[in-house]
Amino acid sequence: MTTDPISAVLEGVLLGADDLQGKDPWKASKEQIISACTRLVEDYGIRLQGRARACGDSRFHLGGDDEFRYSHFQDDAGNPAVLIELAEV
Repeated sequence: MTTDPISAVLEGVLLGADDLQGKDPWKASKEQIISACTRLVEDYGIRLQGRARACGDSRFHLGGDDEFRYSHFQDDAGNPAVLIELAEV
C-alpha cells in the first residue's frame, strides 16, 4: 500500500473516453493521458510540485518520485480504457 498521495489517487485508475475529453483511450497520446491524470490528482486537491514528464514508452512521472505506467485495458462493459499503475523501477 502506498502513502504517496499522488500514487494513492492514480494506482489502478481506469481512464475512459470521458476522462480523455471524448478521445478513444486506445488512440490517446501520452500527453492526453498525462493531462487526464493531472486533472484527477488536482481534483483531489493535491497540488503538484514540478512538472509532469514522460519517461519512455508508456511511463511518466507526475510531480513526484513515483513513476507510473499505462496500458490498454477494457472496463467492465468492454469499452476501451487506459489502466494507470505504479511502475516497478
